Amino acid sequence: MSRAVNGEFLKSGATNQALITPAGYAFSLWGLITLLSTVTAVAVVRHGLGSSWETDALIDASVVFVGFSVWLVVAAQDWLWASVVVFVVMAVALAHIMWLLVRHRAEMTCPRWVAVLATVSFGLYLGWSSIAVFANVTAALIGAGWSAFAVGWQFVVLVAASLAAVVATVLLRGTPGYAAGVLWALVAIAIGASQRDSAALSVTAVVAAVAVAAVTVVQQLRARAR
Repeated sequence: MSRAVNGEFLKSGATNQALITPAGYAFSLWGLITLLSTVTAVAVVRHGLGSSWETDALIDASVVFVGFSVWLVVAAQDWLWASVVVFVVMAVALAHIMWLLVRHRAEMTCPRWVAVLATVSFGLYLGWSSIAVFANVTAALIGAGWSAFAVGWQFVVLVAASLAAVVATVLLRGTPGYAAGVLWALVAIAIGASQRDSAALSVTAVVAAVAVAAVTVVQQLRARAR
């Protein structure tokens, strides 16, 4: 677990060669995500589930927790494509959780603080993981022989990740937790790319971060105006 938190899984082999690998400090976010997820799980179980959709969200959360455990194993073995698959499954489950939380926000039977905690916790988890999917794809492609120093194809991957983040921000109505996870990842990618002397990718990541932040603010303002 500590290796995941410290980012050691991304400091060897093909994984750390990518120009769009987040700066090392960014992986400390795993510690906060793990803590929030654990507290959320305990709070939800303690206060119970009052509807079928909340049960569905709990099932999705179980998939995420199991997926993370599996990822620790595949990451330790440098099974790059397996890591991609695991992260995709986790991201899909997290996206469904967030969609349920946003859609049924007014119907939650748990105390408000539990609802807020769940939204922040899983939003942060999804934001970070959604960018991590693309980072893992990049690492897998490098492991398959693609050039680690080619800006072109990594630019395409970064743009794809950014567009996906913007779309998700709109669909999730500017949920702050999700935006925070994405911004943390994009800023770290900008710093990491700069450290690898790739100004183009660094600027792209910054522009993407600004776009996500702007869309989040707009969505929040629209929500308050309703």
